[in-house]
Amino acid sequence: MKNRLLILALLVLALVFVSCGEEKMTFDEAREVLPTLVEKSLPLNEIYFGYGFMPSAAHELEEVAGYYYADCSKLGLYSISEIKDATVEVFTPEYAAILYAPAFDGVAAGETVVPPKFMEGEKGIMQSMSATVYDLPKREYRFDTLNIVKSEKDRMTLSLESEADGNVSRFEVILVRTKAENGGYTYRLDSPTY
Repeated sequence: MKNRLLILALLVLALVFVSCGEEKMTFDEAREVLPTLVEKSLPLNEIYFGYGFMPSAAHELEEVAGYYYADCSKLGLYSISEIKDATVEVFTPEYAAILYAPAFDGVAAGETVVPPKFMEGEKGIMQSMSATVYDLPKREYRFDTLNIVKSEKDRMTLSLESEADGNVSRFEVILVRTKAENGGYTYRLDSPTY
């Protein structure tokens, strides 16, 4: 019986040492990857929260059940699957799921059903003419003001200043690190950047 307890204790101790072997995400890591992720998030903010796509000139007068065909050339995303692929390169799967619901599935609140902002049509992406859109001003991010608010092993909440329309404000963004199959790390945002 003592041998079994000793073996069990050694196994638990080994697991503790293995889990402690990975280093905590550093501020230098965050400072290095955050600007690229924020830059990649900007067109996605426009798609999910802003005006999205302009109407296609080729199909300008074509309306299908409250949707218009989108001109995808400016953002370079020509299908819903391409939008989703771009989203998961920037955001965590959990945050991406929050974005997908109103954009591609629609949402229901009691008896009110809001159709999705985007649909696939015969000629490409279609955007709802009645979707809620927000005017997202052009924003400049000041990465030299980056500070740590909270730091965990693979998750860091950071704050930084941004300027839009002459107004400077401070906001927080959450960065998540995940171990990749090749042993390296991938980094994703788990919060909005607008």
